[in-house]
Amino acid sequence: MTSSVALCTYNGENYIAEQLESILSQTKSVSEIVICDDGSTDGTLKILSEYTAQFPNLIKVYQNPENLGYIANFEKAMNLCSGDIVFLCDQDDRWYKDKTEAITSVFEKHPNINIVSHNIKLFGEAISSSEEITYWDIESTDPARFTNTHDIVKRILYQGNIFPGMSMAIRNTFLKAHLPLKKINPVIIHDYELLLLAADKDTVWIEKNILGEYRIHSRQNIGYKTFSQFSPSEKKMISRDSLFTIFKRFPFVKKTIAGLHLNPELENGYKIYCLQRYRAYLKDLPLLERWLAKIKMKYYFHIFDYLK
Repeated sequence: MTSSVALCTYNGENYIAEQLESILSQTKSVSEIVICDDGSTDGTLKILSEYTAQFPNLIKVYQNPENLGYIANFEKAMNLCSGDIVFLCDQDDRWYKDKTEAITSVFEKHPNINIVSHNIKLFGEAISSSEEITYWDIESTDPARFTNTHDIVKRILYQGNIFPGMSMAIRNTFLKAHLPLKKINPVIIHDYELLLLAADKDTVWIEKNILGEYRIHSRQNIGYKTFSQFSPSEKKMISRDSLFTIFKRFPFVKKTIAGLHLNPELENGYKIYCLQRYRAYLKDLPLLERWLAKIKMKYYFHIFDYLK
């Protein structure tokens, strides 16, 4: 199978060479590296021109005449990819040498799979924890628990995406069938939208092996504050505020199901999920406080109105 890399750059001179070197060092070489630059004003384009001169048949650089923004730039890069598999790639991370080989093997063995996402290790000067952290540690997620058909789509729809784009590879026939992106709201960015669509049809493969490293630094678009202050040993508790957040997410879930034409049963499933979290919250409270909380939640805060 042939493979393309959809790589987006914007003022990435500090890390882009390291990322490209990790792609060029793969045990299974990629067929093309499609780079869309979104108007860099630093030395990014100079670095890219040097690599293009070295690998003219492999690296293709497209300079946007105007800034498209993160999502539209990725959409353009994905559209330009011609390989059987498309690897999404940010400018500031690193791939392990066996990434393309491992993921290509999954696609070859499982023709029904449309997206493969692997675990990633967090690294960078912004990581304050002395413990080794993976992306799934951040979300307290063990994909081994995803045993039923709709476990993955429920997890990412109900609680948020846990499979970042830089860990994803997409079968190009599936990708092109779903471009242009629907962009139903600002939260559902390119990788999240494609994952929801594939997970709804049970065509996502979760690769447990760590096949890359996700750099945490202050200039990245998503996640810096959360990841830099995280400690894997911390235990997450359900607070009243977090419970409200879960209930208030219901309109978002409804609109996403309708906008992406997902399985309509997911809507009732979210109501069940909310009630499960509500009971878990109450269970942690002392008996008297639990009784008072039930009354306040129902008659003062009207928490169940969010599910109408």
